[in-house]
Amino acid sequence: MKKLVLICASLGMATAATPVMAQSDDGGFRIEALAGWDRVDLSIDEANDIEGNDSGIFYGAGIGYDLPSGPVLVGIEAELASSSNGIEEEAEDIDYSARASVEDGLNWYVGGRLGTWVSERTAFYGKVGYARTTVDVDVSETIGGVTERDSADIDFGGFRFGMGVEHKLGSKAFGKLEYRYTSYSDAEVEYDGESVDVSDLLDEVDLERHQIVAGVGLRF
Repeated sequence: MKKLVLICASLGMATAATPVMAQSDDGGFRIEALAGWDRVDLSIDEANDIEGNDSGIFYGAGIGYDLPSGPVLVGIEAELASSSNGIEEEAEDIDYSARASVEDGLNWYVGGRLGTWVSERTAFYGKVGYARTTVDVDVSETIGGVTERDSADIDFGGFRFGMGVEHKLGSKAFGKLEYRYTSYSDAEVEYDGESVDVSDLLDEVDLERHQIVAGVGLRF
């Protein structure tokens, strides 16, 4: 009987201690620098032979606010970023040359995250939000020594989902590692001061983004 009482008492003490060990009250504002791997996948549903992808270096900065909610991690966040993704094509003849480039422009994201502190220093979380990407298109053409240039911006928008782990590096500093997936469902072309909604084109086009991103930041 004494052994049973001791076992029950020990289990009760361990259960009571667990939430304390996993609790963190580090709410408040945070800023962070981000870098990682970025890949864009493009495919057309009705043409199985048309698909491609490009990978590059991701870089950006983020801000956020986490609620002081004990063992639960709840926060909102925003991000500005870009990447080295892009392609360039050139064509040349006797008296003719052309160059076209497509480069990743400014990307922004707003969303939230929800997770749990599994220890006093480490938390796991999931995230969801809205992301928008600008693609810069530049074209130049030279005929008989005369060069003409033109450009346009294509904005893609869609939802981002992700998961990550955050670890405290000190009283204020932290590091994080995330995987993000973005599926784009709307698009808009900006040309010559006018905007045209071309979201219908994405009904037959799958445009997706995969990222593995590391970050370091500070809490205030």
